[in-house]
Amino acid sequence: MQRCVYAIPSDSVFEDPVIAKLEQDVKDSKMLPTAFHTKLHEMASGLKTNLTKLLLDRNVSNFSMKPVKRNYAFERSDIERKEHYVLKISYPFKDPPLPADLKGETFCALLGTHSSALELFLIKRKIKGPSWLSISKFTNCSTAQRVSWCKFEVTVDCSKDIKVATNPENTREIPPVIVTAINLKTVINQKQNTNEVASASVVCCHKAKIDTPMLASEWTRSGMLSHFTVVRKLEDGLFPMGFSKEAADKNAKAGSNIISTESSERALLNRLMIELHKLDSDILVGHNISGFDLDVLLNRVKACKVPSSMWSKIGRLKRSEMPRLNKGNTVFGSGASPGIMSCIAGRLLCDTFLCSRDLLKEVSYSLTELAKTQLNKNRKEIAPHDIPRLFQSSQTLMELIETGETDAWLSMELMFHLCVLPLTRQLTNISGNLWGKTLQGARAQRVEYLLLHAFHAKKFMVPDKFYSPKESKTAKRKPDGSEDKVTNDLGVNDEIENEPVKSKKSASYAGGLVLEPKKGLYDKYILLLDFNSLYPSIIQEYNICFTTVERSDDSLISRLPSSKATGVLPELLKNLVERRKSVKRSMKSATGLKHQQFDIQQQALKLTANSMYGCLGFSNSRFYAKPLAELITLQGREILQQTVDLVQNNLNFEVIYGDTDSIMIYTGLDDINKAKSIAGNVIREVNKKYKCLEIDLDGVYKRMLLLKKKKYAAVKEQTKDGKIYKVIERKGLDMVRRDWSLLSKETGDFCLEQILSELSCEEVVESIHDKLRKVQEDMRNGQIALEKYIITKSLTKPPEAYPDARSQPHVEVALRLRKLGYTSGCSAGDTVPYIICCEQGKGSSTSAGIAQRARHPDELKKDNENLMIDIDYYLAQQIHPVVSRLCASIEGTSPSMLANCLGLDPSKFQSKSSEVANNDHSGSVLGVADDEERYRGCEPLTLSCPGCSGTFDCPSIISYIRTLAVEKSTDVQDQSSNTSFWNKLCCPKCQVEVPSVSVANQVKKRAELFISTYYKGLMTCDDETCDYTTRSLNLRVIGDSERGTVCPNYPRCNGRLVRQYSEANVYKQLSYFCYLLDANRCIDKVEAKFKISVEKEVARITPLVELASLTVQKVRDRCGYGWVKLGDLFSTS
Repeated sequence: MQRCVYAIPSDSVFEDPVIAKLEQDVKDSKMLPTAFHTKLHEMASGLKTNLTKLLLDRNVSNFSMKPVKRNYAFERSDIERKEHYVLKISYPFKDPPLPADLKGETFCALLGTHSSALELFLIKRKIKGPSWLSISKFTNCSTAQRVSWCKFEVTVDCSKDIKVATNPENTREIPPVIVTAINLKTVINQKQNTNEVASASVVCCHKAKIDTPMLASEWTRSGMLSHFTVVRKLEDGLFPMGFSKEAADKNAKAGSNIISTESSERALLNRLMIELHKLDSDILVGHNISGFDLDVLLNRVKACKVPSSMWSKIGRLKRSEMPRLNKGNTVFGSGASPGIMSCIAGRLLCDTFLCSRDLLKEVSYSLTELAKTQLNKNRKEIAPHDIPRLFQSSQTLMELIETGETDAWLSMELMFHLCVLPLTRQLTNISGNLWGKTLQGARAQRVEYLLLHAFHAKKFMVPDKFYSPKESKTAKRKPDGSEDKVTNDLGVNDEIENEPVKSKKSASYAGGLVLEPKKGLYDKYILLLDFNSLYPSIIQEYNICFTTVERSDDSLISRLPSSKATGVLPELLKNLVERRKSVKRSMKSATGLKHQQFDIQQQALKLTANSMYGCLGFSNSRFYAKPLAELITLQGREILQQTVDLVQNNLNFEVIYGDTDSIMIYTGLDDINKAKSIAGNVIREVNKKYKCLEIDLDGVYKRMLLLKKKKYAAVKEQTKDGKIYKVIERKGLDMVRRDWSLLSKETGDFCLEQILSELSCEEVVESIHDKLRKVQEDMRNGQIALEKYIITKSLTKPPEAYPDARSQPHVEVALRLRKLGYTSGCSAGDTVPYIICCEQGKGSSTSAGIAQRARHPDELKKDNENLMIDIDYYLAQQIHPVVSRLCASIEGTSPSMLANCLGLDPSKFQSKSSEVANNDHSGSVLGVADDEERYRGCEPLTLSCPGCSGTFDCPSIISYIRTLAVEKSTDVQDQSSNTSFWNKLCCPKCQVEVPSVSVANQVKKRAELFISTYYKGLMTCDDETCDYTTRSLNLRVIGDSERGTVCPNYPRCNGRLVRQYSEANVYKQLSYFCYLLDANRCIDKVEAKFKISVEKEVARITPLVELASLTVQKVRDRCGYGWVKLGDLFSTS
């Protein structure tokens, strides 16, 4: 295999006018093609001389060069986006790569310097996933020449002798594969704090299908499965009495050695490798086999000094040295390390833990939980520190062996149940990447190879992939452009790829449009309309591609392309969509396994198409193109907004919420058929505007509780077999999060069912209050099961790697389990269960933090004399937050009333709820007609008397005028009334006159006090159950939140930071002061018969109050909140 490097020449090498004339001469038959190529070589002579010297300086002596015509359309600014002639350099992979940033006098850039041999082989030979290959020239390898453990090995001198078989006679049916499930049971070496293998169980399926799903009746029939376990003696121990005889009896009954006994760990490992070599598996499977079983197995092989002639049989490549085994990435979910993958070269690795995370949405991905939810089976868990005890009797040791084989069997059954093999094979065939990478969840690589195949077929030079070492986040690229690699015995470089797994880095451009929801409880039909595959459809609709969009260099958003030639991306997506439609048509007439096979194909096509946009917007992607991603999301926002405008302005329906690719329409109807008719009308009107974009009805909801962005619950009506079924759908609520206890979820579910029921508001409130009282009573009386208090949270990295472990309960529990000798359940990726406890008799009054009071359920069971469940914590932090958020829009209750029902102090929840209410300006009261309602909640204008030094609240002038002229009350004569202040500007208490200048100064001082409060910048969490207040900003971004609004208590709190005293609060307060001192306003507020007397009184008061009124008006007019920029509202563009 030869390297393929493209040198991009300077403009002076292949001058455009000269090239155009030569090409025209060839086209007009004035010049032969051979003469044309000779001329190109002459023009490139200087470039070839320059590169020859650079290659020879690097000891590259065997190379070839030729001018070729290639296109470029990607993001490097030093390469022009056009079709032009470049110099193609080919030389062997055994020679060192040229630096990626190398430049010369006659060339400006190099492309393809670090493309791997594997990548070039797959792309140039057009191999797209598992398929039959035709090899025309090969030589058989003698035993001495073999580098693998394969039964048949050949050598091919030229890669061009390998082709994808297209002749039907050469392609037989898809062969089955051998799948082997492995499960290890380990003990802890206390001195070295390492796992040592006590037993290894293997279950093998000898004929597993990879093209269709396998039914249970197929894989369980006679002859399909085999199993065995290798067990050893523990240190300085013997097998229990009677075990050897029982094992021999089982072997005799089975007719093979299903239980092998060994005297040491080294012997066990040797026996395991021999048996695995006999099976010669194509696929190794296990639950967390990437993160635990293989890692332990290979590290113990190294520690026990098992010879390479033995341990290398775990793969199909003969190895002389053990590669580096340390993990390449501390972030969980990145799959097996490169060292492990190198050891098992020649076999595929299926980790059901990783696959289930990709394909399922579960609270926990442990084998115990998945066996229960997916396979409907109960699994027995055995902790490593309990294993030595099981070696004390023959019966318990047999139970250990059975448990190991059951765990291996469950992981294999889970693989078959999820159809992992046929689905990942289909994905690989579509994308043309490595099946092993697809099994490891390499979604980014699938899209990358799909694009590599597509652009190579159209003679495009593709961007280089830059690798960064995984060992250190701060590691930098070496100056010479060299990379860290794992080198195998064949001298082929397997690049360490940085797969974008669970990256939380936010995009550097605006994403989808999320409308502000119209919060509340809706009891009429609501329609959810959703654009099908919005971003892929936008790419097709507007022909967005590297090849069609002109990118600007001034960071402005690119314009939609004007090119009529279809781009590569739209063409690729169109092909995927049409293939999926064809498969779905075939599904309609298919039955049984054929129907399942088609279903897997259409799923694979859908997943691939929907992943296309991701590679454009992910900064670590090889095909990262921010201008394209930005343009796509811009169109998405505009399309959603135009759809909302069409529905509201043209069709006159109310849109209550919208998120990225969907809108919710409130119909106000009780008839589902009429509601669906509205949906049909909207769909027709929207779809006729587009060629590729389609909006469709995604759901019909009978009732909905809309709380905030991305948080709602609704009763969805579905029709099946002519019958209507009602299902409660939850989005973003606490009940669907993993870090809430089952008790809080059950209580929340009850409250939600009541709110979404058709009961009256009073009945709902009464029912919820009664339920909370009952829950509190049951909790304090110990009538709630322990399991309902368990909170779960996943470890995303090893517990030792958390810098803030002291504040995270699940990390504290995991660290404590580590010290006790546990290995499972406390590693990266594991879901840790815990319960918040307190010491008997002390309750929550202890000074220890929540994290320090967290205990594993097993710890609580063992130490229940000293520890007890912290009931107050669960009432205040688990149940009250869930219920209060659900009831926020329900009249007749409040956080303080809910707290009272739970036996908590209501006063702790009263102030918080009022603060949050004050910060909700979605319906600003400044626009209402009634003055009392408009200025509700404003602070009074407090004035001081220069005589008695007392204070009093300044009344509004309008209240004084109303009392004087309209009601003719005797209160005006009552000098002790505050209202009488405006009669003579005298203190109501001592009757000393307050000068108008003093009034003006005091008004200004009070106004400045409120402005100062605003500029303190206090931020408070809008979650009524969170008491976090700060002046500093948390710059973290979660989801669609704005920078600086995420509560620092996240993820324990999902609230957002809002200003405790906002711009609206300041403006409202200053407007209130203006209102108090506004004398002229009184004239318009009275009837005509009182106008003359009112005008006389206003004329008298105006000079007294004018200075104070002008003072506060000037201060208010400085507030930017009251100004509207009309240019933004009435844009001419």
